[in-house]
Amino acid sequence: MKSKTIILSTGLAMFSMFFGSGNLVFPLVVGQFSEGHYVWAALGILLTGVLVPFLGILAMFFFKGSSDDLFSLLGKYAPFCLSLLCLSIMGPFGVLARCITVAHGAFQLIIPNTPLWVFSVASCSLIFLLTVRKNRIVPMLGSILTPLLLASLAAIAVFGLSSTDLPTPLTGTSWESFKVGIFQGYQTMDLLAAFFFSTFVIRHLEKNLKKGEEGAAVSIFIRASLLGAFLLSSIYCLLVVLGSMYSAELAQIPPQEMLGYVAQRALGVWAAPVVCTCVILACLTTGIVLTSLFADFLKKEVTRNRIPNALAIAVTLGFAFFTSTLEFSGISGYIGPLLTLIYPALIVLAVLGIIYKLWGWKTVRFPVAATLVIKYIASKL
Repeated sequence: MKSKTIILSTGLAMFSMFFGSGNLVFPLVVGQFSEGHYVWAALGILLTGVLVPFLGILAMFFFKGSSDDLFSLLGKYAPFCLSLLCLSIMGPFGVLARCITVAHGAFQLIIPNTPLWVFSVASCSLIFLLTVRKNRIVPMLGSILTPLLLASLAAIAVFGLSSTDLPTPLTGTSWESFKVGIFQGYQTMDLLAAFFFSTFVIRHLEKNLKKGEEGAAVSIFIRASLLGAFLLSSIYCLLVVLGSMYSAELAQIPPQEMLGYVAQRALGVWAAPVVCTCVILACLTTGIVLTSLFADFLKKEVTRNRIPNALAIAVTLGFAFFTSTLEFSGISGYIGPLLTLIYPALIVLAVLGIIYKLWGWKTVRFPVAATLVIKYIASKL
């Protein structure tokens, strides 16, 4: 395969890996709270929502896609404990449950007044059936939904940006808007996704490299990363600007319903349901992947294969159902402070992992622990 084709396919794979439900919500929230300083707000979320995750991919590239090898730099038990923590946040106690609430928010704009618990039961049941059967519809939906979502976002951009004027800075400072962007970028949790999903991207790259081309792998990887980062950054900037433009109207809209609301304002009542349907299916597709990931860890690492796969999936979705009843704001309420605490330490781990592979730096535990302690003390001041 030609190098340009490999770069394109790998870059798109990286983009798809990070393009999930939270990526459609938090940039709008950043724009809403930017108080007109949308450029600085966008820079903040690009730092923690794009640069940091791709730094994580680079670290995983040097560790050949093995999160256990990276985590083992922190000690013997770190791979299990850190994997359990990260997968719990990404799975039933965080992103998985959040996917259900985002899908429910979009569904509300199609069929209003649907109770969250009813929608959550239906979603968990559907995810269970598709995860147990390993249905082929999942990869098919993924390959179809990404282009549809991109086309929808392009349409929203064209009509949304032309329907109102760009906001002017109001109260507040650009620094405050920049901090909002940074902390909301944590909420995308894409650094965690990099630790566990990068292996698929790396295998794709290695599979398509011919013998003798291994030396060009780093160059191809970097260029593919730049492509994926550019696509993700473009969407983040677009959504931040839209959130800032419609900030007054979005003040009364729950975060999980913001994209659907903007779609209605930009495209009208007939086009918005198409966007909402794409969002719902994208959330459920992401939910299937996260369910499978956590259930596999629960079965293999926690119970040592003492329970069947179906039971592991059922337990995972049971936790996700109860977590989803906290609604989007409730989940963000406890996930946000936790991510603010651990994210800097995980960033330090990714950076030191790269340095370890390039120059043999072995002092990793102390800097990561020190970062965690300093961040904890700072949060209490």
